[in-house]
Amino acid sequence: MVALKKDTIRVLIADDHRVLLDGLVSVLQSEKNINVAATAEDGATVLELLGNNEFDICLLDISMPGTDGIELTKWIRQNKPHIKVIILTTHDETEIIAELVKLGASGYLFKSCTRTQLVEAIEKVYAGKTYFNDAVYNIIIKGFAEIHKHPEQKVELTAREKEIVQLLAQEYTNEKIASQLNISYRTVETHRKNIMQKTGAGNLAGLIKYAYSKKII
Repeated sequence: MVALKKDTIRVLIADDHRVLLDGLVSVLQSEKNINVAATAEDGATVLELLGNNEFDICLLDISMPGTDGIELTKWIRQNKPHIKVIILTTHDETEIIAELVKLGASGYLFKSCTRTQLVEAIEKVYAGKTYFNDAVYNIIIKGFAEIHKHPEQKVELTAREKEIVQLLAQEYTNEKIASQLNISYRTVETHRKNIMQKTGAGNLAGLIKYAYSKKII
């Protein structure tokens, strides 16, 4: 094994899209101070790699088979707190971003980010800082602004949340919803919690009534 420089950043990348994963490896390996030490296409592989290796940063997608990016972030912060987490995803829901920041993610980027932004995020997080680019900040600020501007109004459900409501109306369990949408049980729970808060429903019957009144079902 080739010895790494003292300041080389060891990165684990996890994404279930092979083409994107290969592209990320190609981009980051060309950086002199970054070493892509391992890659994974599902949560189980990430956990196995974390148990047998040391990394400085985990670059995680959210939606992956099995254990997803939300669960992985929580596990890493609890069990490997010295490893920093950066989320690289297409998810732009304010609630999901807030959940990951709360769990301890040090960075959050969209897959539409530039190479420069990605490298900058890795370097800043490695240095002990956080990184949230303008696109992420704008969504967070807009979300909070809407809440304060219209406190009496319910926030519009996202397309994913509407999918989950429709499946709940068909008597799907959280486990079946997770399987149907190829997301983890934890992600379904997070969405379901957000849905109940947004709609003000106290139980499933109330949620179905709300969904019917809004023509979601």
